Amino acid sequence: MSNGKPIRQGCRPASGFNLLIAFCLIRGLMAAGASPHPPSERAKLGPAANLQDLARRAARESVWPSLRRYAVSTKDSEERGLAYFALGYREYGAGETSRASADLARAAATGFSLADFALYYRAEAAQEPALVVEALQGFSTRYPESTLRYDALALLAQAFLQTSQPERAIEVLTAEPKVQQRPGLVLLLAKAYGQAQRLPEAAKAFGDVYHAFPAAPEAAVAGAALKRLKAQLGAGFPAVTEEVQVHRAARLLSASRYREALEEFNALIDSYPSSPSGSAWRLARARCLIRMKRVQDAVDALSGSFAGNPQADAERLATLVEAYSRLDNSASMLIVLDQLRNVYPQSESYRSALFWAGALFADKGDWATAVRYYQPLAEAAPTTDLGREASWRVAWAHYLQRDTDKAGPGFVEHLRHYPDSPHVPAALYWFGRLAEERGATSEARALYELLAKRFVDGYYPLQANRRLKSLNGDPAGRAGPAHAPTTPEAGGSPLAEALEKIRPREPPRAGLCAATPGEIPRPFLTLTALSLDDLAEQYLKTLLSNRPSGTEVLLALTNLQAEQGELSDALFNAKRLVPNYFEYQSSELPREMWQWLYPRAFWSVVQRQARLNRLDPYLVMALIRQESAFNPKATSVANARGLMQVLPKTAAKGLSRRRRRGVGQRLYDPAYNIRLACRYFREMLSAFNGNVEQALAAYNAGDFRVKDWLSQRSFRDPPEFVESIPFRETRLYVETVMRDEVVYRRLLSGSPRFMKCGQSAN
Repeated sequence: MSNGKPIRQGCRPASGFNLLIAFCLIRGLMAAGASPHPPSERAKLGPAANLQDLARRAARESVWPSLRRYAVSTKDSEERGLAYFALGYREYGAGETSRASADLARAAATGFSLADFALYYRAEAAQEPALVVEALQGFSTRYPESTLRYDALALLAQAFLQTSQPERAIEVLTAEPKVQQRPGLVLLLAKAYGQAQRLPEAAKAFGDVYHAFPAAPEAAVAGAALKRLKAQLGAGFPAVTEEVQVHRAARLLSASRYREALEEFNALIDSYPSSPSGSAWRLARARCLIRMKRVQDAVDALSGSFAGNPQADAERLATLVEAYSRLDNSASMLIVLDQLRNVYPQSESYRSALFWAGALFADKGDWATAVRYYQPLAEAAPTTDLGREASWRVAWAHYLQRDTDKAGPGFVEHLRHYPDSPHVPAALYWFGRLAEERGATSEARALYELLAKRFVDGYYPLQANRRLKSLNGDPAGRAGPAHAPTTPEAGGSPLAEALEKIRPREPPRAGLCAATPGEIPRPFLTLTALSLDDLAEQYLKTLLSNRPSGTEVLLALTNLQAEQGELSDALFNAKRLVPNYFEYQSSELPREMWQWLYPRAFWSVVQRQARLNRLDPYLVMALIRQESAFNPKATSVANARGLMQVLPKTAAKGLSRRRRRGVGQRLYDPAYNIRLACRYFREMLSAFNGNVEQALAAYNAGDFRVKDWLSQRSFRDPPEFVESIPFRETRLYVETVMRDEVVYRRLLSGSPRFMKCGQSAN
């Protein structure tokens, strides 16, 4: 409901990127006395200015009489329909269902442009099922393109069931071709069959929900119904095939519903002990156990070989290697790895096992041993994702061991063979560092310039810019002039060949500014003009579910969410619009895109708490962006809460028992959360002697882990530490926060130039 939400104003000059600019111009012409139009043309112009003003203020009940007078007095059927609809929807939201139903019926009777919305919400407001049927009978025929089509069908079927007309419910549901794609509708069909005492058909329909949509909320209802029907039908209960059961188990596993998936695979193993798929089920069961952190149980479950199925047996051994790696049992892991190498040396399973073996030693900081496993993997599977990652880790291991004769060629080979690798920025940077060490400062400078120009924002472009400043301040660094960063070595060299393969930066997605009434869906414009932003948002979301690639729809949704203060949703949608936004200069994207990508909410609170705790406020903003995407109500699977994801137990440290009460709930208060998190981060910084990268890693993974990593190896500088973080998630976390700190500094304290609408990014 829109009640309680900020009311969206009409045309806002402050926005700078108002998607309704063209619409507002039309509205202005109408207000100035534009000539009347026929109804078909009238709908294209949207509500008149005075109706928009009344609709905007209709969140207050005191405005309703004025809106009603407008609806009664206007001679234009489109305006009358819009006025009654705005009034009826506000009444519906306030619980005035009888008045709402009547006014929405009046709106629909005008045949105005949102008649499908009026009919649907009239049915929602109706207290009598007969009124629902009256409103929605034939809805899909009259409005085949309506975004409310399936919601209306569900409401109509429910009304038939409430009036004990199951056959009519079955009729309308089976007439819809896409019912089987929607678990809610299939569930209604199953209930209709049950009410009609067509029990075998009911069992089949409930089974369709239970097996085809196991992760949907309707699956639990269907499962309970199936148990009852099985008891009723006995031998007449439809048999469930092995294939259907396997499909359910696999869907649960892919949805990370490991406990339920485990139950399904156990049931399959018990029900079909002689199935040729038994080995695959046992493997899947073990994977469920590993994901549930029951790793030793997984080891026990895989103790016997899968005789007669070499591929499955190789996967069994590889899964055992993974399990022993997770258990930090290197001795057992290597025994199984040797067995896998001896029996299945050419298998994909052996390659994945090599990766797990290398990862165990890399996590311990023993990169010299890790190379023994990464090297053969990189050589045996160069075209795979694992081979690509192993290639990078081999080069990095050589660098950590100060073996420059192998590290340099390793970086170049990675660039040559994997020009789209996520490690390309790192390879450029570290090869530049090697060039510096051997005195080739011009080559190093060219590499850094290429890195900064091609990838713009990012941890390694940031480090490259710092190295450039260092070189430019060093007389030795100025020995050679800066040149075009294309071929730091002589033409035809391996490095030059590698640099030529790096993927050029793609231009930003087209249409990030363009938004005219012809491009924006008309119902959205009308709903927003009536200040019914909740309906407008749901309308766009439904459109996107049917057409995910629609730029204009996603752009309109992002803008609306930002205006409503739904910053986290707007941020994620902005990322969908510009996935590689960090590769662009400020001038290559509109101002509003940067505002969506980097919200400025809570800035005053952040400044105050950063000052009190001697922190960089831009770094705190970057932390908030990474931790919660500016969602004050965010809660992680580990129960970390609020903007900066503070654990209740962390917040309660040092508090008396009485003061601990309510701490968990208070973490959803932005000011309280920021205050505690800033204090905690200052403690992390102090614990790690002001090293920001180490403090960030501790904030994400725990200070005990960072201390363990530091005890394993000494690092020459922060970038070397960051690249060596064994947890990929933590490494990317640190790199992202450091990147975003620079972006926030540029956006909030600098004078960046932005792309102007109507101009090319180039």
